[in-house]
Amino acid sequence: MDITYTLVDKHISNTINKFYLCTNLPIKAYRYDGTLIHSIGNNRELDDLYNREGIYELLMEDMIRKEDCESNNIIYCLRGLFTACRICPKSINRGIYIIGPFNTYTPSDNQFRYIPSQSIPHLITLIYNLASDSAYIRQKNDNINSLQSIYVKRALDFIDARYNEEITLNEITRHLQISRSYFCSLLKRETDKTFSQLLNEIRIEKSKQLLLKGRLSILEVALAVGFNNQNYYTMAFKKLNNITPLEFRNKG
Repeated sequence: MDITYTLVDKHISNTINKFYLCTNLPIKAYRYDGTLIHSIGNNRELDDLYNREGIYELLMEDMIRKEDCESNNIIYCLRGLFTACRICPKSINRGIYIIGPFNTYTPSDNQFRYIPSQSIPHLITLIYNLASDSAYIRQKNDNINSLQSIYVKRALDFIDARYNEEITLNEITRHLQISRSYFCSLLKRETDKTFSQLLNEIRIEKSKQLLLKGRLSILEVALAVGFNNQNYYTMAFKKLNNITPLEFRNKG
């Protein structure tokens, strides 16, 4: 299990576990950077097939290229077939689900399960329905429903997906295709926070999950959620919580 496994990863894992119970189709979930979040229904032979044919790389490259016009793509591989969709329907930043292998042309083929090609959109709909019905998504929606601006909602989703990377204000505004000053005024009006305050708060909340697991040092936790050094992380954590990360861990 990855050291930065979080509540959203648990939500994604639960979603594909339910999907597998419904369909008995192998499925994997990958982060945007290619890190595997969870896999079910696969074995060593199928994993070798993924690696040998570069399935993740093919699908991600194709999906990035067609991001504005398509929500899923199909890549043929040997006698099997794979399909993929974004984990977050509105953005590829969260990563992708990859379903397969299966086949759509030979019902008698015993190697891969037969799936009629017209049913593939329904598979995508199923996984989104399973995800949207989770407690995690319901709580997340409750938390953002009070925000009026679609730009702020999209920014929060971007940060939530990639908080452990280096994120700048310029990167956010380029993603939203609005000016820095307009975004900053929206953010201040709707959250009463600056961009750096909001980013720090999200990272610190994510870090609490890692602190309570107790397997990582304070420095490793800081780096895992996107802080560049331990001192700044400790200072920011204490400012928000009135205790240090170590004190928080010991209390937990």
